Amino acid sequence: MRDLYICRQHRETDSYVGTFLLRAPKLLLLEPKLINEVFVSAFRHFENNDASRMIDTSKDQLVACNPFVLDADEWRLQRGIFSPLLTSGRIRNAYTNMQRVCGKLCAYIEQQSGSTDGMDLGLRYTSENLLDCVLGIEAQSFTLAALPVAKHNREMSENNRALALAGALNGLFPQLPRWLRPKVIPKSYDRFFGELAHEAFKLRRASHQERNDFINHLLDMQQEHMLSEAQLTSHAMTFMFDGLDTTSSTIAHCLLLLGRYPSCQQRLWEELAEATTSEQLLPDFEVLCELPYLNACVHESLRIYPGGGWASKTCTEAYTLHGSHHSHPLQLYPGDNVMIPIYGLHHDPNYYPEPHLFQPERFLNGGLKRFQSLGVFLGFGNGPRQCVGMRLALVQTKAALAAIVRQFEVRVDARTLKGIELDPLIFVGAHKGGIWLNFVKRTAFK
Repeated sequence: MRDLYICRQHRETDSYVGTFLLRAPKLLLLEPKLINEVFVSAFRHFENNDASRMIDTSKDQLVACNPFVLDADEWRLQRGIFSPLLTSGRIRNAYTNMQRVCGKLCAYIEQQSGSTDGMDLGLRYTSENLLDCVLGIEAQSFTLAALPVAKHNREMSENNRALALAGALNGLFPQLPRWLRPKVIPKSYDRFFGELAHEAFKLRRASHQERNDFINHLLDMQQEHMLSEAQLTSHAMTFMFDGLDTTSSTIAHCLLLLGRYPSCQQRLWEELAEATTSEQLLPDFEVLCELPYLNACVHESLRIYPGGGWASKTCTEAYTLHGSHHSHPLQLYPGDNVMIPIYGLHHDPNYYPEPHLFQPERFLNGGLKRFQSLGVFLGFGNGPRQCVGMRLALVQTKAALAAIVRQFEVRVDARTLKGIELDPLIFVGAHKGGIWLNFVKRTAFK
């Protein structure tokens, strides 16, 4: 990756360097202290994500209420509406569904012969889980009659020429008015998920069920905030956009790394065996959330394979950077754009010795907090605009990993390419060449 090369060339001598994304000028930040300022302490000067300049929400209404693509006041408004959905109580209730879905996941793995596509496996799990938890719909992802969630998701994330065009236009013509941006969500995706959400809301309204789950709160939220049906659907789709690819990718990459490092997998299995009875597939909710080695494995996977290789923030209020490698401060003005090299930070040997190795121990004994305070771990971003669904994503990921490792020994198939190179053609960070895995059923849980 180009930003990794620049980081290696300049990290000892510069706090930031000027660069271009096609024709768009960027300031690439290299010093973690400055990156922490942009995300946290000086956040009000850098409120906007660059993604908002790529998307016209009047054309792509499924993301019209998604906080990730919104600016300033609109971001605050929609995040304030969406955030109360993700209470600990609702996530705990959703965990009951996750346990059932994990049982289906393990049964599906047991039925497979030969190698299994890890990314496809992760996407089947997240599709089944999110549609169940959020919309109360069974996606039937582990059957031959599965809803085509994965098909439409690939249209959006892997084969989306409009999204690639929007990114190119943002780089070639950074001042292009937003109304000239192309529609990035395929019409078939719009139609499929729009109809799915509409049907789910219709069924729940008709049943008059009072449950402490996401769909009930979405419907309550509609009345409280006077949301249109399109806005309600967009809030529901925030779960899908933010959680399908990213969570499935994290699961697949963690399985890949556990397969490559059997001693780490064994240590995780032992932790899970201690945390469960012989009759349990998964630990209790509170126990799962606090398992230190499982937590460390997830965050080490996110370090090696972050969901995004870099982040881009737009200056919204003038700010002065004081880089420790420079004798004079640098003044930024509204409209200036800064890039944060997430992949470069995560693979910097100054903070992560032998960064190419999978060493979950880095994140034990306060390691996560230490790396976050240094500004060198951005698995979910940082500051007020960090991933709004982080807690739900972590529980989903941990549940899938715990269920699989509890029942199966994970091995890497020979089809999987060695190394940790990312595929440059896939929007969400993905191991180049795909992740192919073999699963061997354990003879006993304990």
